[in-house]
Amino acid sequence: MSHASHPVPKAPVVLLRGPLRDLANRAMRGSGAPMAQERIWIDPGALTRIYVRNPAQTPDFKRRHSGMVIGGDWDRQTEPLDQSWKIAACLARFRDGRAWEETGVFDRMQEMVTARGSFDSCHSPEDIRARYDAIDQLHASITAHGFRDDTVTRLGGPRLPGGVFVHMGRDGAPIFGAIGNHRVGIARALGLTRIPAQLGVVHPGALASGALARFRGHRA
Repeated sequence: MSHASHPVPKAPVVLLRGPLRDLANRAMRGSGAPMAQERIWIDPGALTRIYVRNPAQTPDFKRRHSGMVIGGDWDRQTEPLDQSWKIAACLARFRDGRAWEETGVFDRMQEMVTARGSFDSCHSPEDIRARYDAIDQLHASITAHGFRDDTVTRLGGPRLPGGVFVHMGRDGAPIFGAIGNHRVGIARALGLTRIPAQLGVVHPGALASGALARFRGHRA
C-alpha cells in the first residue's frame, strides 16, 4: 500500500509566501483578497466541521499554505468537529471536570507515540504528562486573562503567526484546520464566542460571496 502524501491542489503562484502571495492575490482578486497569515475572528462554538488531515488521502494543508485560494473539492473532505479526540478530551476535562486519565487522551497519545516514535513533540509517558500539565496551565491562563491575541500589524494587515488554523469553504463556513485543537477545546469549554485565528486556505466560492469579510475587523 502506498503511503505517499496527497499533493496540495494546484493554485496560482502556489510557492509564493508572505507579501508576494498577498500581491499576487490582490492582483487577481482585488482589495478583498486573503493575506498570508491573516488574522480573522471566529466563534469557536460555531465551528462544526474539521478538515480531514490524512496526507495519504487529502492535501495536507499547513501554515505555509495560509492565504492560498484553491478550488476543487478539498473543502468537502471534512468530518464533524466532535471527531477530534483532542477537543473531546478538553471538553471532558474543562467542562465536565474529569481527570485527563478518564478522557482517554493519555492512552491515545501513547498509541501515537508507539506507532510513530514521536507525536506532538512527545516521546515518552513523562512527555505526555508534561504536555497535558501545560494544557492545564493554558486553561488557567485563558480563564484568568482571556484568550491571548498575538496579532501583529505587518505589511498593511493584521497577521497571526500561530494559533488556531481555520479554512474557508465554498459556502463561506469556517472549517477547523486541525491545528490548535486544545485551544479550540478550551475556548468551547469556557463558552468563548470570539477568538483570533489564522486564516488557512480559502475556496474561491467564499470570496465570490464576500464571506471572508464577515470574519475580519476588530474585536467587538
